[in-house]
Amino acid sequence: MPARDDEVQTLVEQLSAQLDRSVLVDDASLRLLAYSPTLGSEDEVRRTAILTRETPRVIRDLHFSQGIANATHPVRTAPRPDIGLESRVCVPIRCQGALFGYLWLIDADQSLTDADCDAAEQTAAEIGTAMYRRDELERPQREHELKLLEMLLGPDPGEREAAAHELTAQELIQPHAGIAVLAMRPWRGGDHDVELPASERARLGLALDQFRRALPRRQSLSVVHGEHGVMVVALDGRHGTLAEIAARAQDALDQAFADGPVRIALGYSGQHEHLRDAYRAHEHARLSLRVAGALPEHGTPAGWDDLGAYRLLARAAETPHARELIHPGLPQLFALQSKESLVQTLEAYLDNGCDTKLTAEALFLHRASLYYRLQRIEAITETSLKSGADRLALHSGLKLARLVGTHPALRRTNAD
Repeated sequence: MPARDDEVQTLVEQLSAQLDRSVLVDDASLRLLAYSPTLGSEDEVRRTAILTRETPRVIRDLHFSQGIANATHPVRTAPRPDIGLESRVCVPIRCQGALFGYLWLIDADQSLTDADCDAAEQTAAEIGTAMYRRDELERPQREHELKLLEMLLGPDPGEREAAAHELTAQELIQPHAGIAVLAMRPWRGGDHDVELPASERARLGLALDQFRRALPRRQSLSVVHGEHGVMVVALDGRHGTLAEIAARAQDALDQAFADGPVRIALGYSGQHEHLRDAYRAHEHARLSLRVAGALPEHGTPAGWDDLGAYRLLARAAETPHARELIHPGLPQLFALQSKESLVQTLEAYLDNGCDTKLTAEALFLHRASLYYRLQRIEAITETSLKSGADRLALHSGLKLARLVGTHPALRRTNAD
C-alpha cells in the first residue's frame, strides 16, 4: 500500500479502536480505500466490499438516492435486510469544498452516541486533509504529466512521438500495451462544443482522478480540456476489456454527478497498438462522445467499433457547413412546429425499416393515420418513401440533425 494510503489506514484503525466498532472508507465512487479489522456488527455488504474492493451497483444506487453526495454532515442510511444491508452512519469526507469519499459505521442497533459521531466527523476531516495533501504533493508530477499528455494528444507528430517516449521512459504509463482513449462530458442538448464551466471542469477532473486510483498503477492518464475530459488507457488484457473499463468509468462518473440535472455522455475509441496513436484514438473517442450525447437511443458509453454508420455521420457533423448536408426537405418539415409529430413519424418509420405495422404500434396510430402522415411527409419534403435513395437521404439527415443540434426533439428537450 502506498505511503499516502497508510495515513488513511492508520486513521481508520485509530477510530475503530476508539469506538470499538468496524470502520470503512470509500472514495467518492464508493470504491473501497481502507477498512479496519472487524469489530462489533457487520453485514454481507461490508464483507462483499472487502472481498471485491467495490460496492455492488444496487447498494451504490441506494446510498446515493439518500443524498450522501451532497451531505456535509453525517447521514443515517436505511437498512435493507433483504439484501444484507444494515443501517449505517455515513460521514462525508471533504476538504476545501471537494468531496473525496465517505466514512462508514454500521449502526444496526443505533447505539452510536453524539460523541461517537463527533469523533467520526473529526476523523473524516483528518482523512480529507490527508487526501487533499496527497493531491498537493503530487501536483508537480501531475503538472508534468499533463504537459506530456497535451503533447501526446496535440497536432504535432514530432511532439507526439517525444511525449510517448518520455511517458513510457518515466514509467507514467505501461509500455508494450495496447492503447485506447475515453472522452466524456456532462451533456446538455446540443452543447458538445461549448466549454465546460470551471466548476464542472474541476468536478470532472476530480472524478477522473478518483477513478484512475481504482485502476492498476500506470494504467491510465487523464486531462480535462475546455469542452470534455480525456482518459488514455493502457490495455494489457489482465484488468478487464476496454468495454468493461468504459462501463466502469461511466458508472463512476454517473455517481460523481448524481446530484445534478445533466447526464454524463462517454465515447471511447477502439484499441490501438502504440502510445503515439493516442492522437488518432482521441479523435475516434471524441466522435463517439458526440454520438453518445446527441443520440441517447444509441446508449452511453458508445464505442467507435460499434458506431456503424454513425462514424460517417459524426465526421460529417464536424465539417464546415455541416447543416448544408441535411436533405433540403427536412428543414421545411422541422419548421412546421405544429406538425412536429410528422418528424417523429418519419424517424420512427425509417428506424423501423419502413415497417408500417411496427411503426403504427410504436406510435399508437391506426394504420390509416400513419399512411396519411407519410403522404404529408412526402409532399412537404418533395421525396418518395418508395425510393431507397430518398429514404437514405432522409434517414441520415435526421440523425445528422441530431448531431448538429437542429433536430426539433433537441429543441423540445432543451426547453424542458
